[in-house]
Amino acid sequence: MSLIQLQPHPFTSIPAHPSFSTDLSRPELHHYISTALHEALELLHSVPSTFTTDPKLRPSPPSQAKVKLLRGWRKPSEPRASIKGRVKDKSEFWVCRQSEHVDASSTGTASWREFEAGLRSEHAEHEMEYTPSVSAVQRLLEWAVEDIGEIEVDGIRFRDASMEVNLITHTFHPSALIAPRSFISLTISAAYNNFPPQPSQTLEEHRQGFLTVQIPLHPEASSTPQALHQRIYASVPKRAIFANYASIERVELIPATHFADQHSVEQQYRSQSRIEWTMATTSDAGGSIPQWVQRSWALGGVPRAVVADVGLFIGWTMRRRQGA
Repeated sequence: MSLIQLQPHPFTSIPAHPSFSTDLSRPELHHYISTALHEALELLHSVPSTFTTDPKLRPSPPSQAKVKLLRGWRKPSEPRASIKGRVKDKSEFWVCRQSEHVDASSTGTASWREFEAGLRSEHAEHEMEYTPSVSAVQRLLEWAVEDIGEIEVDGIRFRDASMEVNLITHTFHPSALIAPRSFISLTISAAYNNFPPQPSQTLEEHRQGFLTVQIPLHPEASSTPQALHQRIYASVPKRAIFANYASIERVELIPATHFADQHSVEQQYRSQSRIEWTMATTSDAGGSIPQWVQRSWALGGVPRAVVADVGLFIGWTMRRRQGA
């Protein structure tokens, strides 16, 4: 069964943690993270050939970069059992966005260090700062970084890997009409650096970057440790609906290309280092919101929301820079 899928996983399916009772059937931590990173790389590799690209780039002010939007349907690797045991074999609707930003601490863009500080460190907490709907983030579990170590996946050596579980709540207005949504997200983040390049490959093929994977979990009492179950339900707002999403986020630094002469606009642009930001997600808000509404750009669904996130992050980064 895929780890990266919309159907949430039970807490019994994740690696052991000091707060859990001993259970030898749980997956080994290193293997679990390796599997998630492999699935993430595989999905990102498949996007260009399996997703449909929107005909026009989308603006996301105050970001100077335009956003490429792609959409596609994807089936999990195996039929999935639902929480109540019924088998589901349903395709998932995925949205992917890609944007390329000049590596600079200037208006409308951000530097590599700012991307790292904002999207890799304290990912969920920072998301709450720049996303208006995120009203609460609570860290439920965290694994020690030293227990993970370096991981090699598909020829890429990942370092500084981390794993945590967060309870994330979104609230909307008017709150009397739209119930809050709470998500339980297992988040894996890891950095990589493919330098120095091999003689047979170009400089641009050897980028440094980081990957963040979010996997949905569900809080069913039968599969959630009792103390954790009580903590979750004590933390969510009244009327909250548990919803789900899975996502993959990759941020890479593209080295500057050096030209003997810089005559064209494209050459001038490529003579600067750039940051390529890719994010793919599938989600279900639950409740009575129809799936076709959630998929709609015109009705403010997921495609519009993921494009808006680019401008929200860049705007937040610019404000942080001014306040530093």
